[in-house]
Amino acid sequence: MKSDVLLKITKTQFDLAFSMLEQMIEKCPDDLWNEKKGGYVFWQQLLHAFTGTNFWLRMKKEKFVEPFADKKVYPELEHDPENQLTKEDLIEYKNQVKEIAEAFFADKDDEWLQESSILYNKIKNLDVVFMQVRHIQYHVGYCNSILKENNREVVEWIDYYGE
Repeated sequence: MKSDVLLKITKTQFDLAFSMLEQMIEKCPDDLWNEKKGGYVFWQQLLHAFTGTNFWLRMKKEKFVEPFADKKVYPELEHDPENQLTKEDLIEYKNQVKEIAEAFFADKDDEWLQESSILYNKIKNLDVVFMQVRHIQYHVGYCNSILKENNREVVEWIDYYGE
């Protein structure tokens, strides 16, 4: 029988972080959505975090195509976006990334967490997940700071105490 205790914990922590990022879309008021705050347009921070997850949780080593390439929104934050994304645009992309994440964890076990990443064999699958949790939480915190500085409601921390 394969063990999946660590996988379950790992996926739960990823899901909690991802949920907080999802909530950030709804928490951001319309008047801040397209504003450049803290060096970046608010939604561009969220796009960047979702794109990182999309990139690292792929199950095949193939050329990565950045989302919204035709709109020149620069998910890697290398330039100011030339166009805007709506909340609906980002929700649609977020849903795609969520499906990629579900597929990444599907039918896996603890042993798989210790295997090398298909994208970069110097790190393990567990490293990939931890990297994403850290990356997502960084951007949730960054965006929460912007919301707080603008006297807006923030995304609350989600605790998980088990069943």
